[in-house]
Amino acid sequence: MSSSRVGLRLAACLLNISEARRKYIVENIAKAALLDKNGKKHPQVSVLNIFSDQDYNRSVITTAASVDKLDLAEDLVRHVPGCSVFLFGEADLPEKRSLVQRRKQLGWFTRRDVSALQPDLGAAPARRCGLTACFRAL
Repeated sequence: MSSSRVGLRLAACLLNISEARRKYIVENIAKAALLDKNGKKHPQVSVLNIFSDQDYNRSVITTAASVDKLDLAEDLVRHVPGCSVFLFGEADLPEKRSLVQRRKQLGWFTRRDVSALQPDLGAAPARRCGLTACFRAL
């Protein structure tokens, strides 16, 4: 008897990246999103879309994963050395702060020394850039 995927609960994850002009960086992060902690392709994670805005040097990678794969951010930190991850929405437990709330709490737009920020995962940012993740159950 084959297993059915009916009823599989999915979560969408938006990876906001402070990079668009160097396409290889965005593509490497998208590839890393597909990997599990051992560096193998995770069968329950898919990259749905990559949008890059050259003028603002920002990209958004949209992924979908099974709800039990909410450790995606931890896997990204493992596979993308030096990245900073600031969680919001469903990924920001237990607070579940919105992106706006999280940025205000961090002083994201008013702080001059971003290296003093403490990310949820990964290294402290060297400059105003990084990788943020938001999970939403579908």
